[in-house]
Amino acid sequence: MHCALTKESLALLQRESIIYKKGDSEAGYIETRNLSQDSEGKEILVIKGKFLTGYLNRRIVWGTEILNTTSEVAMRSLVSNNSISATDTNRNINNLILGTLNNFTGNVDYQTSYKNVADELESLSNTSNLGYRINFDTINKQLVFEVYEGLDRSVNQSVNARCIFSKQFENVLEQEYTDSSNNYKNLVLVGGIGEGTARKLITIGNSISLDRFEVFNDQKSLSNEVDGVAMSDTDYNLLLTEKGNETLAENQEIKTFDSKININSNLKYKVDYDLGDIITFVSKKWGVTSDTRIIQITEIYEEQGLSIDITFGTNIPTLIDKIKSLTK
Repeated sequence: MHCALTKESLALLQRESIIYKKGDSEAGYIETRNLSQDSEGKEILVIKGKFLTGYLNRRIVWGTEILNTTSEVAMRSLVSNNSISATDTNRNINNLILGTLNNFTGNVDYQTSYKNVADELESLSNTSNLGYRINFDTINKQLVFEVYEGLDRSVNQSVNARCIFSKQFENVLEQEYTDSSNNYKNLVLVGGIGEGTARKLITIGNSISLDRFEVFNDQKSLSNEVDGVAMSDTDYNLLLTEKGNETLAENQEIKTFDSKININSNLKYKVDYDLGDIITFVSKKWGVTSDTRIIQITEIYEEQGLSIDITFGTNIPTLIDKIKSLTK
């Protein structure tokens, strides 16, 4: 958000302040403030922050969590155990509660220890195609964590209203397309406990020749015991398989559209499309048509009004992303 630097704006827009729009359950908190003065003496205050899910970056999985349940329940358990009903009550986030259980299907066999909660939620999200968010209950001043499923609005379905982004329809002002196999892996060898020929190994994927992109996931620290009792080989292999699926989800082919959206077009933000929805992106000139998920939305508020930048497809991994993947 860009605004005039005044006594009032400085007082209101402090770090950690929560900002929300009337009529919208999503909210964010201020993380960074930048005060500047241009050559003409005009003073500007620029604030940046994250949606409320950013709070979960402040928590780790305290100990070991073994979750053999649905992806939705696994996400809720990680949040509850580490920020709502933690054994150490100092870890609990004030006014954070769990929202409605939606009973989404799809099971996971998941084990994690001492990892960042937000990173683990993202891993579960990548393998389940479920999203998560913290909404702001303005009446009760509560932070409500919920798992949700984006709508399929692509042209190849008939349940929801279709959403097509294209320069041809004048709903895209600027666009950039990246198609790359730089980060791509389609076969993973997961190594569990043990040494040499006794080591537990699982292979996921069956590609051959030059279509085979291999990667190793070292899970030597992944225990095969629960409360001192050894689990069966079948159950342990399921844990290794889940770790392999996470690796493949993090190393997909990069097909990314970065677009500046025309907010005055035929498609309305939060009505015809929203974060997590699957839409159809078309560029006839570039010869590209893709049914792809909205994975990031940036809202920018300036003096001239609101602008929206959207990323469709697969995020290009940053250096930090790659470093994190090496520690999993």
